[in-house]
Amino acid sequence: MQRWTSQLSLILGIVYETEHFLSAEKIHHTLMHKDTNIGIATVYRNLRKLVGQGLISEVSWKNVNYYTKHPFSNAFFVCEKCDKMLRIDIPLADQTYLSNEIGMSVKKWRMMFEGICKECESCT
Repeated sequence: MQRWTSQLSLILGIVYETEHFLSAEKIHHTLMHKDTNIGIATVYRNLRKLVGQGLISEVSWKNVNYYTKHPFSNAFFVCEKCDKMLRIDIPLADQTYLSNEIGMSVKKWRMMFEGICKECESCT
C-alpha cells in the first residue's frame, strides 16, 4: 500500500480542477504559482502513481503525456491549430460493454477526433 502524501493530494486536486488535459509541465507550473516547492521529477513520479491507482487517466499526443480526471471515456478532440485537447464523453466508455459487443476482451481503447476548435474557428 502506498503512502498518501500532500504532494499527491495537490497534484490530484489540480487535475480534478480542470476539464482540460494537463501535461506534467503545466501541472508543475500551476504548483509553482501555489507557492509549493515540488520539483518536476516529483510531479512525474506522483502522476505515475495516480495513473496506476486509477485515479487519473493518461493520453499521449505528439510524444507528450497528458492527464485528466477519471473516469475518462478515452475519447478526445484535438484542435489542429492550437493543439488544445478536450474530453468527449460518449456512451461507449465502458470497456466491459465493448468487450461484450465485439466478443473480445478489451483492455484499453482510445478514440481521437481532430479538427478546429470553436475559438480557432472564430479567428479565421
